[in-house]
Amino acid sequence: MNRSLYIFNPEHDLALANGDPNFNAPLQARKMASDLSALPLWFAASGSFVAADTDVQWLENMQMLFPQLKNITIFSPGDNTCDISGIEPWGCDAAVVNQLLLKNISPNLLLSPDQLTKIRVLSHRNISIRAVKFVTQYFDLSGSLPLPALELDDIFKVNLYVKQNHPAVIKSPWSGSGKGLIWAESSLTKNYQHRVQNIIEKQGSVIVEPIYDKVLDFAMLFHCVDDIAQFSGYSLFETERGFYRSNRLMDDNQILRQITDSGIKQELLQYVREKIRQFIQNEIVAFYSGVLGVDMLVYRDNGNVKLHPCIEINLRNTMGNVAQLFYKKFMLPGKIGKFYIDYSSRAEELWLDHQHRNLTFPLQVEAGRIRSGYFSLNNITPETRYRARVEVE
Repeated sequence: MNRSLYIFNPEHDLALANGDPNFNAPLQARKMASDLSALPLWFAASGSFVAADTDVQWLENMQMLFPQLKNITIFSPGDNTCDISGIEPWGCDAAVVNQLLLKNISPNLLLSPDQLTKIRVLSHRNISIRAVKFVTQYFDLSGSLPLPALELDDIFKVNLYVKQNHPAVIKSPWSGSGKGLIWAESSLTKNYQHRVQNIIEKQGSVIVEPIYDKVLDFAMLFHCVDDIAQFSGYSLFETERGFYRSNRLMDDNQILRQITDSGIKQELLQYVREKIRQFIQNEIVAFYSGVLGVDMLVYRDNGNVKLHPCIEINLRNTMGNVAQLFYKKFMLPGKIGKFYIDYSSRAEELWLDHQHRNLTFPLQVEAGRIRSGYFSLNNITPETRYRARVEVE
């Protein structure tokens, strides 16, 4: 039996940006990792281990509600690592590998330094520029797709770009979700110039592109396995200035309908899907195994609706993939809901909100699948600051 160990390390993007195997994540990222450590329960393969800091009684309650979880085991420090046959982190980087080595995980189960370096290179945001160029190289799709973003390594060129293309967004090559973004409305202020120069000095360049008049955020999900790139579904999500907020819980056909209803022709979507799959096949599968998400955008441009085929590529698990798998495994077919990640800086706020939602929107489960109601995917205590929440209509 394949008994992989699943690990939620949301600091992955920050670890890539830092590049040091001894990277120590900020306190807030460590708190997120701790509060949501049980998140892999909801997408781990049967028979797997999950490295989770959670209450045993809570887990038993979850297994009673959802028999699908019966064969998943919580892995604790001190447990026998010999039973582990694979490692499934949220994202693979030098820091998480170093931590696993310190916990006596066999090096044979971990990526080599060369493999980790290649994943870091492929996680650079300039890969999205290459993907857009690949999608548009064979046909003239200028009326439906945007020009690729630019990678710049000179502050004067960045200033000129913003003056000519404002409002614009300036992105760090590596950064956490929603972080490392500078939103320039008209020109770079002195503070922004200092930040951009600092990024260039530390990471070598920045990525610049216009701020689009957004209609819809969505992603295409792919799975790289045995050197084959496979399309695995769609993700419809919401962001606020780059920060992830929520995902819709619905089947692929419903998501596809929302994308086409926004004004994107299905033929264009299918063309882009296949070209992105080919790009992943050509450029990524030889060096990466696992799930990945390609963020896309429907936007307005001078009265026309266009499709951005690659805002960024996430070479790691994504909340969109979690939402998709949760829908398939734990919701009744045909039901619609939303998946949220909540954060509160105040003690007991999520705890009190959890009690309120349990009373006002009680969970209804039918044969191990949610029919309606509120549900938290992690145990909520007065100390909890992060919550993965599902609400089904």
